[in-house]
Amino acid sequence: MTSVHIITEDKTGGGLEAVLRAEAQHRRRSQGKTPLHFPLQRSTVNGNTQLLDQCRKYEMFRFHYKPRIDHVFYVIDARNAWNLPQLGVQAPREPYDQSLPPFIATIQASMRTLARGGKPEEQWATVRDGFHSHVLVWERETLILPVTDRLGLGEPIPDVCARRDAADIVKERFGRVKTRGYAKATDGPQYLQRIAQEESLRSVVFASNRYLHDIVEDLASL
Repeated sequence: MTSVHIITEDKTGGGLEAVLRAEAQHRRRSQGKTPLHFPLQRSTVNGNTQLLDQCRKYEMFRFHYKPRIDHVFYVIDARNAWNLPQLGVQAPREPYDQSLPPFIATIQASMRTLARGGKPEEQWATVRDGFHSHVLVWERETLILPVTDRLGLGEPIPDVCARRDAADIVKERFGRVKTRGYAKATDGPQYLQRIAQEESLRSVVFASNRYLHDIVEDLASL
């Protein structure tokens, strides 16, 4: 059984990972593949800076866990990634269908560089197969936007890649229907767990965001 460790920048209690796990396992079952093995404990960090620090620990995650981990996935938020000098990217501009691909490719290359460290190419080639860098466009709440109608938050927003303010939208919608403010660390996980549990919600969410789709396709292909 293939063992996978997913590291996310996630202030919503592992909600993103729950969605990715559920959809990857669903797709593997539909393809007649064996399930992936995920460690019981999720690995979330507080902020993109910490996630990049984890890239430097790639080989520790890969080779020093028992049982051994075959693949390590790193999922960094696109939102505000341009504020991290080690990534060397500028904020993408509209039209996003043109600016996002090179933006994401540059971030992924920078993450691989951090994971590689000072190893020569020959040595890195022997271990790089288990390193998977991905960029989430744009943030956790982006997964909520296309199914807000199903979650009691009003009209859905299908073109999620065009909205860099997903958290603000969810916060504003939440305030309309609740008597308190949106709490990212508690309300976010509840919405994402529901998406993870309902295939009909996941199908809409993944169809709305090709970059999210790329992450789960990578998982399903292992």
